[in-house]
Amino acid sequence: MDLQKFAEKTQKGLAHRKAELSRLSIMVNGSHRDTSQESVLCRSSIVLAYAHWEGFVKQVSKLYVEYVNSCKVPVLDLKPCFQAAHVQTHLNRASKGVRIPFLAELLDKIDLDRRATFFVDPAKLVDTESNLTSEVFRNIVGSIGLPYLEFYSTRQAFIDEKLVFSRNQIAHGELVPFRSADVAERIETVRILLDMFANQVLDAARDSSFLRMR
Repeated sequence: MDLQKFAEKTQKGLAHRKAELSRLSIMVNGSHRDTSQESVLCRSSIVLAYAHWEGFVKQVSKLYVEYVNSCKVPVLDLKPCFQAAHVQTHLNRASKGVRIPFLAELLDKIDLDRRATFFVDPAKLVDTESNLTSEVFRNIVGSIGLPYLEFYSTRQAFIDEKLVFSRNQIAHGELVPFRSADVAERIETVRILLDMFANQVLDAARDSSFLRMR
């Protein structure tokens, strides 16, 4: 996958999700005359806002790893996070009880592996776990070699409380009421988060930010 294809897939996914969020916002705003309809739409919209948050981060992060794979770069030339991901299979074999000869052999294999062409399974590197909390998001951002932006830090409470927690309340069957204003805030902030993450990953690909600084 070349840079143009990566950018097209990222932008297409972003446009689709933002369009659906906009349609949800319009539907909620037009439901004020029917209280029961407004309640259903608000609750559904909060679940979908979270779904687009998790889905886009997972989708674009995996696409970015696929793009790095396609660049066929030697492992040694990549940032430490990608080097660690590449040799992780060897590290998983180690345990506290292993003997020195095995560790010596392991180090040799790791050294040889770091001279190979980089390739990892995107699904193994990008894990949103059961919920894409701010902590899980921070881990994903770090795993693909990107800085955790100040904007993300200032939205941690929003992610954990207004996206993840609210979605779980609804998904677990709690009859918690939400207003159209609650939905508007979530949709607008999710749109901004998606835009920022998309731009950050696209810039990283264009600038080859996955390469180790020399």
